[in-house]
Amino acid sequence: MMHDQSSLALTQAQIGVLLGQQLAQDSSVFYAAEYTEIQGPLDCELFALALHSTLQEADTLQVRLVGKESEYRQQPCSHPLPRLLVTPAEGLTDAAFMAVLSAQIRQGFDTVSGRLYAHTLYRRAANRHVWLHRAHHLVLDGYGFQLIARRVASHYQALLAGVPAAPAGFGSLAALVEADQAYQDSPERDTDRRYWLAALAGLQPKSLCPCPAVGIGRGQRIGGALPDTLSARLKIRAQEWDLSWPELVIAGFAGYLGRHGCGRDVVLGLTTMLRSSGMVARTPCSAMNVMPLPFQQAEDINLAAAARSLRQDFSQHRPHQRYRFEHLEFDLEDAGYPRGLLGTEINVMPFEPPSRFGPCTAKTYTLAAGPVEDLAAIFMARGDSIVLDLDGRAENYDAPTLRAHWNGISDFLAQALDSC
Repeated sequence: MMHDQSSLALTQAQIGVLLGQQLAQDSSVFYAAEYTEIQGPLDCELFALALHSTLQEADTLQVRLVGKESEYRQQPCSHPLPRLLVTPAEGLTDAAFMAVLSAQIRQGFDTVSGRLYAHTLYRRAANRHVWLHRAHHLVLDGYGFQLIARRVASHYQALLAGVPAAPAGFGSLAALVEADQAYQDSPERDTDRRYWLAALAGLQPKSLCPCPAVGIGRGQRIGGALPDTLSARLKIRAQEWDLSWPELVIAGFAGYLGRHGCGRDVVLGLTTMLRSSGMVARTPCSAMNVMPLPFQQAEDINLAAAARSLRQDFSQHRPHQRYRFEHLEFDLEDAGYPRGLLGTEINVMPFEPPSRFGPCTAKTYTLAAGPVEDLAAIFMARGDSIVLDLDGRAENYDAPTLRAHWNGISDFLAQALDSC
């Protein structure tokens, strides 16, 4: 097929999103959204200019889909960037305002025109604003959201000071596509595929749902910060044991799943950023993957030993993490493996969004993180706190069950620390 020379191939991550949309039969499942509460004397005009400057630098966001369903491509867009609107919301209660934000999750994006993201600034009071950032997972993953937010904060600070912002250093869309294609054409891809098929041979899935429905859907979220004493103890113990708190919470969640889950083997789907190379690391895009993480007898070993074992296993798995989980799930199904091996996911985000925009303080919250197959546990660093959010697929978990598991995971981590 002849292609327009201005168009580029989709990355495998983008193809996976389109495939997932077909399976879910609801494109909004693949929409992501964050909102940032900004307290202080925000200059809305300068903030809008900072956002506009950031979007001009990120050509990975300015794309539209062209072609047919069997062979979509992406084409850079040159349409004017949307103007940031300041929407009055002073008269709304917190509950009513959250309902307004939640209603935004299902608002569609136009892949043909290239409108794949949206920004709104709400004025809640003279010195209180909320910035809502929505995007299709075709163009941004969770880390991509952070790159945009940090760059907006840098631009805003520079504008306040009346000086130029330092160069962004964002990678280009063409370089991103080229790097992705280079891996797909490399012998490493088949090596990685064979590695995972061998590593997962004979395993059966385990879930916190007795009879998990197979498929992809929207997650309902409950969560909040772990108790301050628990967050502090996790960090102190990590230092004492020469480990990291992400290693402890991954091992702890695996232990909880092993103790209280239904099924035989603990296999977590570990979200990985796939941003080890310099160019991809600094590029706002959708690049994340899900890497299998099998645990042997997760319920029987103590937290420190499990975390050390995790570190050793991860060093073996990591060189193979670029193989796309969408491809692997098809490979597993074709080879007769049981469905649902990667359905229970964990995502640890030790990086933090900006806490300031000039003199203003800022706190960022996730409104929608994308699709789930069964359950996703998300641990995030937020200042001195560690936040745990649970996204459970609505077909498998109701809100009280998710809250019970949240409390159970928190208690399990505390008990695991006591027993070491």
